[in-house]
Amino acid sequence: MNGQRWIRRAAILLPWALLALGVWLVWSQVSRPAFLIQAGDVKARVGCLALVMTMIVITGGIDLSVGSVLALASVVMALVWESGYSVGLAAGAGILTGVVAGIGNGTLVTVGMSPLVATLATMAFFRGLAVTFAGGDKITDFDDPGWNLQRLAGWPTEYWLLLVLFLTTTLLLHGTRFGRRCFAIGDNPQAARYAAIPVKGTQFWLYVASGLVAGLLAVIYTMRKGANPEAHAGLELEAIACVVVGGTLITGGRGATWLTLLGLAVIASLDLGLELLDSSVGIFKADARLMLIGGLLILVAIGNQWVFRHQERQ
Repeated sequence: MNGQRWIRRAAILLPWALLALGVWLVWSQVSRPAFLIQAGDVKARVGCLALVMTMIVITGGIDLSVGSVLALASVVMALVWESGYSVGLAAGAGILTGVVAGIGNGTLVTVGMSPLVATLATMAFFRGLAVTFAGGDKITDFDDPGWNLQRLAGWPTEYWLLLVLFLTTTLLLHGTRFGRRCFAIGDNPQAARYAAIPVKGTQFWLYVASGLVAGLLAVIYTMRKGANPEAHAGLELEAIACVVVGGTLITGGRGATWLTLLGLAVIASLDLGLELLDSSVGIFKADARLMLIGGLLILVAIGNQWVFRHQERQ
């Protein structure tokens, strides 16, 4: 019994220990803290997707297509902008593309397809559309819009969007009937149906929200770097890693938005810390960091499942 209690505590403390390690790695090698703000915009983008992904995972679902949706929305915005239309209209087209993609995902899931199969298929489909529309090339030839969304009040816009999404998803998930429905669906979808909870409607709107967020991020990214149909590959895996490492159950029914921010902090600090360390030791290349984080993801996921099963037995 004491051994089980020790394992449970270790599983709960593991993300915090990893965060401490990551923060130490970063601060031991960075002499200019302002660099961290600039380097963190990519991880803030991941965090935005991860917050919506948290709600989807809590219902027992998953969205593997968000990276492809972001790429497709970015390409559509770029093509409209390049054609001579205003940047506002182009941004609207990009956001609408993300919403339509989310509607497609939500429809496939609500008609009975497994979320894993449905979004795996649309991941390839949306990526193919992005490459086809762009002709396989980057799109960067735009007129000056006269304004940009790269920074607001001196901070990258992704940070502000992350803050807004955190507040919004926290309120929805932990303070409304909609959030209680998400937990009920993830805990037992059959019982949720018997309780007259609109399971399909709840799932549908979550995938629409995921597409909307991908569209908003596409607008910010396109105004900063243009459109690249091959970009954002693997972004969905990073978002899922943040959700799981934080402590949300991948099987649904348990989780929290603040746990996802914890997972984001762990992934971001470890990845950046190891990247900086690579400049001196030369063994933490991108593929090595990916394998290490993947191993940590497996370890934390196993720990989360063990803690959950142990709590169920009590």
